[in-house]
Amino acid sequence: MSRPLNPIVPAVLLIVALSAAFSGASADATERIWRTVPGPVAARVIRVIDGDTLLVDAHPWPGQAVRVSVRLRGIDTPERRSQCASERKAADKARGELERLVAGHETVSLINVAGGKYYGRILADLKAGSRDIASAMLQSGLAQPYQGGKRPRVSCPRTGS
Repeated sequence: MSRPLNPIVPAVLLIVALSAAFSGASADATERIWRTVPGPVAARVIRVIDGDTLLVDAHPWPGQAVRVSVRLRGIDTPERRSQCASERKAADKARGELERLVAGHETVSLINVAGGKYYGRILADLKAGSRDIASAMLQSGLAQPYQGGKRPRVSCPRTGS
């Protein structure tokens, strides 16, 4: 079953397509433009989903908000749906840390925003005030560096006899 298209993607594509049509930009240039929006784009955090994903109302244009799920670039955190109790516990800690880092900020900034193959999410750098959130998560020890690709499989520690 396929996931519905994230609402920000068609909006960004429409704006870029119109810009390209009026500016005479080539199709290749248009493709490059929509893949990364340098930002910053102001966003209000709706909720923290896990240690590396948030749901935000992004405000890419004055007076307009788009609800979108954002995957933080450059980090990976434990999965809350893991079969391992220790992994779930670590995931809850990472989620709590991300909540702490964005708490108290009316808006956060999305930078280098990219759409595409992120399971319905956009990929972005995130700042709360002047603080780079991915760097703070790495410093906390609750996230690992991640540059894409397949993640190593987590094996649960054996318990019992």
